[in-house]
Formats: sequence, C-alpha cells, structure tokens
Amino acid sequence: LQRIKANIERMNSMLNDLIGVTAIDAGQLEIRLTVVDMAEVIEDTIIGARAQLEENEITLNMNVTEDVPPVEADPDSVRQIMSNLLGNAIKSTPAGGAIEISTHVYEENGDTPGEEIRGPFLRVSIKDSGGGIAPKDLDRVFERFYRAERPLIEGLGETGVGLSIVKSLVEAHGGRVWVDSEIGQGSIFSFLLPISEQFD
Repeated sequence: LQRIKANIERMNSMLNDLIGVTAIDAGQLEIRLTVVDMAEVIEDTIIGARAQLEENEITLNMNVTEDVPPVEADPDSVRQIMSNLLGNAIKSTPAGGAIEISTHVYEENGDTPGEEIRGPFLRVSIKDSGGGIAPKDLDRVFERFYRAERPLIEGLGETGVGLSIVKSLVEAHGGRVWVDSEIGQGSIFSFLLPISEQFD
C-alpha cells in the first residue's frame, strides 16, 4: 500500500506538470493573486510527498521561521512550485539521505545571480543531499529535458519539465529562482515570492 501511494503521488505530480506546461505553451497561464499562507503550503506539500519520503527512508529537516510571512501569490501555482522542488530533491537524494526546507525574509541586494528586483520577499530553500550538479550544467537546470538531444544532468532529480515550470511560475509572480550546488555536497534550490502587504 505504501508503494502504491508513492506511485500515485508521482503520477499526480506528472499530471500537474502536463497541465502546467500546456498552459504555459498556449499562453494561458493565469495567475490569480491572493494572500497565501506559505507555512500551510509547505506542510501540505510534505504530507503529499510523505509516502515517497518514507519509501526512500529520507529524513526531512525543517528550518522554518516561527512566523512565516504570507506571500502575494496564486495558491495553485505556489503549491506546484513547492511540489516540483521537493519532488526533485527526493529524486536527487539517495536512500537514507536528508532534505532540508528553510525559509527567511529576504531583501534583494545584488549579491546573488540574476537581475535586481525589489523586496521584501520570502525566500524558500530546499536542500538535497545528492551528488551535486557540475558548474558546466548549472545554466541548463531550468531547461526542459524531454528532447532526446538534450542530455540529462547528473545530480539533478528532474528529468522532464518540472523545473522549467517552476521558473515560469516564480517569474510570473515577479520573483526569482536559482540553484547553488557543490559536487559531492548536494544542491540548494531557492525561490523568492513577494511578501503580502497585509503582513505586519
């Protein structure tokens, strides 16, 4: 039953990716902004992936601030972002390994890759304990890998369109996503979403 549940979780993730990439390619990506409780989204994502975590005996560590500020975002999009990034971390992490999810308030200061964007943001990071991604492959991480001529990236769990969808969804919210990785140490995927103005 545990294995069946884990497979259902994987199939659900693949179906959401198919729907997402179809909407993006058709120019029909709809972002309906509202106030989203990120702590609840993170908790729901973990519950949704529990069977896969248990099947692979992966330990999940939380380093989440006590009062996670709400973000201004589309609830379905945020859930897909979290689901895809956690799914990638699970695929990247060997059996018996560990994953860490962390959050903190973030002000853009130009010290990280990408264009300068305004804050404040909530930064969410998912760290895996996989083999890490080679520097030469980092620029390709958020590309699609479904074409035969695109070789898969070693150390990356994602083998399809999930991370490209993450990039599209995060950027549609005015945020940014990137990866830091070290061979033999694993990878950290981080994304920024704007904190709701209703947060005091």
